[in-house]
Amino acid sequence: VANAVVHGVVGQGPGVPMTVAAPTTPGVLNGFGKMEGGDLSSLSPVPYPFDTVTRARKGPTVEKVVERRQRRMIKNRESAARSRQRKQAYIMELEAEVAKLKENNEALQKKQTVLIFLAAIDIFVWMVGIYAFL
Repeated sequence: VANAVVHGVVGQGPGVPMTVAAPTTPGVLNGFGKMEGGDLSSLSPVPYPFDTVTRARKGPTVEKVVERRQRRMIKNRESAARSRQRKQAYIMELEAEVAKLKENNEALQKKQTVLIFLAAIDIFVWMVGIYAFL
């Protein structure tokens, strides 16, 4: 019984040789997907190379990851700058509204003072008028 040397096994890296063997004695799968009744002491070569097996796609390269991170950082900075501009515009709008409300409040207080004074004069005139008829 012989063993085979297979190149390019997943997890071993490209071109790293590894000895792989298959059982020669037929076995039976039990209900749990495990072999039963097979003698693993005598092994024969695998009938196909692992290079033909479809592999999962490799992840992005380090350069692509760094480039994506930098683009994301730039977009984040731009977004933060826009957010700060919107906030500044909103604050300026609120400050203008505060100034306008203060002016309105001051004008209303002046009107109130005048009305109180006029009401006092009316009361005084009314009281003087009452005493005049007595």
